[in-house]
Amino acid sequence: MHIDVFSAFRENADRNGILFYYSGSLSQNVIGAMGDALKQRLESQDAKGSTSRKLFSSFIEMVQNAIHYSPDDPDSNGDKVGSIAVGKRDEKYFIMCGNLVQKQHVGRIREKLEPLKRMSLDEIKQAYRAQLKNDQNDDAVSKGAGLGFLTLARDSTEPIEYALIDAPGHENKLSCFYLKAII
Repeated sequence: MHIDVFSAFRENADRNGILFYYSGSLSQNVIGAMGDALKQRLESQDAKGSTSRKLFSSFIEMVQNAIHYSPDDPDSNGDKVGSIAVGKRDEKYFIMCGNLVQKQHVGRIREKLEPLKRMSLDEIKQAYRAQLKNDQNDDAVSKGAGLGFLTLARDSTEPIEYALIDAPGHENKLSCFYLKAII
């Protein structure tokens, strides 16, 4: 990478309010280190208690999902990889995560997320409580049966956004899954 490209990257991140960004291999150790760095960054921003708690909870939910549900990256020695960004714009924080998912799960992910985009906060809270009480998991793939998505939707001040895009070079097997929450 040339210095001018890096300079443009940094300036673009600053213009878009990016406070924290990571892209690369994901592991529990990496999550721990990122969590410590994010906490320090939020303290320097004077993030309020509940906002900071919701933001950190959303961060953990997203990166844990990336580790648990991403296939090994075929282009990086089989590591699980992902990207995460946390930023602030117009007095609200945003958090975005991107990771690979197997193409066969794209429909299942859409089925879980589309209803959340249309639900009111009260409906999301009701669905969250119902899922907590539900001891049957009808989803053979998801360990939480969508509880993580409900947690993100509950903590978000706006409907969560997502995108599923063909993974370049692996269009038949993998998709890139992007998720955004505003806190």
